[in-house]
Amino acid sequence: YNRNNRKERLYFIVNPIAGMGRSAKAFGRVRELLRQRGADFDAVYTEYAGHAIALTRAALDAGEKRIVAVGGDGTVSEVASVLCASGVVMGILPFGTGNDLCRTLGLPTEPEAALEVLLAGCVYPLDAGMANDRFFLNAAGFGFDVDVLRRAEKFKKRFTGMLPYLLGVIQTLFCLRVLPMTIRIGETVQQLDGIVLVVGNGRYFGGGMKPTPHADPFDGKFDVCIAKKMPLYRYIPVLSRFVKGQHLDLPEMLYFQVDELTVETPSDEFLDLDGEVCGSVPVTFRLLPGAISLLVRS
Repeated sequence: YNRNNRKERLYFIVNPIAGMGRSAKAFGRVRELLRQRGADFDAVYTEYAGHAIALTRAALDAGEKRIVAVGGDGTVSEVASVLCASGVVMGILPFGTGNDLCRTLGLPTEPEAALEVLLAGCVYPLDAGMANDRFFLNAAGFGFDVDVLRRAEKFKKRFTGMLPYLLGVIQTLFCLRVLPMTIRIGETVQQLDGIVLVVGNGRYFGGGMKPTPHADPFDGKFDVCIAKKMPLYRYIPVLSRFVKGQHLDLPEMLYFQVDELTVETPSDEFLDLDGEVCGSVPVTFRLLPGAISLLVRS
């Protein structure tokens, strides 16, 4: 696809507190480099959760043609949700904590190299997804991951970085829930007892766990991984392989590709969409092929 012209104006939407403040510092370096090159750019900063959505809408209305999300997976997802199917080119400076989508895309996290992708990369159509009426870009799921996120939130008051998530995982392992799931794909219906279901557009979630190791966000398919009910003694060995993406041959795992599926559970379950807890089951996951025009390495 079209190679980017270095003269194109860039409009940055910066989450300054992403990556425990690393984002603001790293973007400071990017500003310096852009000024040295005499580049045409502008930047706005988010001030509250969800602010990136409003800022991206305003940038679209103002006619910006290249909008760059600066921060972690949450910021990237918010900006992408507005740019979806707009044809406006999106860039990413992955300066957050997890940067899960960027691991799949192979985007650099160092300021100099990340800027080079914006200036000399090419535009490629990236898939996205919907969970009912809610957008997601990297991964969606429910069960174990939602329980971890909700517990991690409590630990965030006392700890920073990845530690709250690690403590959330440990705590969740001690009170693991088994969820009866009904999975519908077209005319096919399957019922099973599961611990977690992950719908991956990217390969990673939760700050580097690799539940959907074969996912390709450009192939027009979701990769779906379901961990089925298992005896207690299997949890730790299964989890350690799940984290590394070496779990697909385990009997407790179900793995398949699909562009749409519906999942029901007897109780209302919250969803994890790009690391944010929102929405609820029953849910239909639907792929949006090539919905985001994304700057990637050429």
